Amino acid sequence: MQRFKIYLPILIGFSVVFGIWLGTQFNFPKQSFALQNEEIKEQKLRQIIDFIDYEYVDDVNTDSLLDITITELLHKLDPHSSYISVSDVQSSSESLQGSFEGIGIEFTTVKDSLTVLRVIANGPSDKAGLEAGDRILAVNEDTIAGVLMMNSQYIKLLKGPAGSNVDVNIYRPTKRSKEQVTIKRGTIALPSVDLAFMLNDSVAMIKVNRFAEPTADEFDETLKTVIDKGATKLILDLRDNPGGLLYAANKIADQFLQKDELIVYTMNRQDVRDDSKATKEGRFLKGDLIVLINENSASASEIVAGALQDNDRATIIGRRSYGKGLVQEEIELKDGSRIRLTTSRYYTPTGRSIQRPYDSDYSAYRRESMERYHNGELFNVDSIKIDTVQKFKTPKGKLVYGGGGIVPDVFVPVDTGNYALYKYFSFGALDNYCFTYIDNNRNQFTDMDVDEFLLSFEIDEEIFNAFIAERNLSASAKNNLEIERESLKLKMKAFFARNLFGTPAYFRTLAKEDPMVIESLEVLE
Repeated sequence: MQRFKIYLPILIGFSVVFGIWLGTQFNFPKQSFALQNEEIKEQKLRQIIDFIDYEYVDDVNTDSLLDITITELLHKLDPHSSYISVSDVQSSSESLQGSFEGIGIEFTTVKDSLTVLRVIANGPSDKAGLEAGDRILAVNEDTIAGVLMMNSQYIKLLKGPAGSNVDVNIYRPTKRSKEQVTIKRGTIALPSVDLAFMLNDSVAMIKVNRFAEPTADEFDETLKTVIDKGATKLILDLRDNPGGLLYAANKIADQFLQKDELIVYTMNRQDVRDDSKATKEGRFLKGDLIVLINENSASASEIVAGALQDNDRATIIGRRSYGKGLVQEEIELKDGSRIRLTTSRYYTPTGRSIQRPYDSDYSAYRRESMERYHNGELFNVDSIKIDTVQKFKTPKGKLVYGGGGIVPDVFVPVDTGNYALYKYFSFGALDNYCFTYIDNNRNQFTDMDVDEFLLSFEIDEEIFNAFIAERNLSASAKNNLEIERESLKLKMKAFFARNLFGTPAYFRTLAKEDPMVIESLEVLE
């Protein structure tokens, strides 16, 4: 009993110490403090908004003020975390969903009149009888002809839930008649593949404009089609593709890589690594492959280009890509708004990050596209800023670099002919002229399909000279333009093609004199 009394204080002390240790392991005090701290933060923000709501000298829309606050908060984190207000959620989602709900037209504004450029085949407007060239005068009795409006305002009037009706009053110049048309809105697909055609008997070209939910399936069908036509070599055009879904990029890269080859991996703040590897399902595992990129190829485009470059699977041709290596997760908030929060970084198979450096206010980050022009990088391969510290080797020993975009294997400078043309007129002026010509001469193209147009139609001297005459140029300017005469004619034909047949026809027209396509064909040979 005496011995027990001696050890009792020791046992009590040990129990206290053990209890304290156990408490730290379960982290109850820290958790409680963290929860209390979060509540204080929320109350602080709510207090400020309430004071502004009830005490500020002028009326203020505190909802919009809160949106601005959240936007600025996220912008302080990195250049790509962002806030999407409730009013912008739908338009933001449409690009990734690959569809929208509306009437299915492409339009432009001609002399304050909404003018139909093209009617999407089998879409709501096509079924209702709208035609290219129609002027929309009123929407649901709201007059819009002669009213200066922004494109976003037109879109807001015409878009709406699938199945709902919209009444439009139109003027048809070809018949000089007016009529009212009721259009039943529907779901309109936003194609991810802009272009797919055979350049010759064995080389196909496919242009992808985004990485959305339907992109992988759309690309798979397109790839199968060109293979069936005899394609054994492929040019994958990712120029000006801003990216999109990581999943879609993985599926497209998977078409070209052997089973278990690494496509990309991501690392979060806890350094947890998540690998994406190729399966055995690819359609194009052996054919020669070219990937085209430029300074506007970003994010998912860079994942595809990086995976194929690092696995020695493709030759990358073009100019250094944008340099976005941050991955965002979209999170829905209680009021329906969303945030896109950067949650990880992605790395190409060799282990390189292609995220460009950014400072605290992102000023240099936002200016870089202009800096590339001024420092000569768009014109000269020696001007590309390569981070030689971040040096990596592919399985075949090729050197690749991290720290700011995908550097191409074969450099192709910007076509300076475009800059020469910009000195004398905008491409908007050229497009407007081409549309006006077509609008006044639609009967000339009525029975012509895109293949016949590309094969047989040429810009004659009368069309060309009329455009130059409208510009009222000086004699020296006309002499300088003479050097670019054939290039200008081709661009005019491309705008004709786009106005008649849509964007794919525009790219097909320009392909035969596209410097990167020409370089690609030489490499494939």
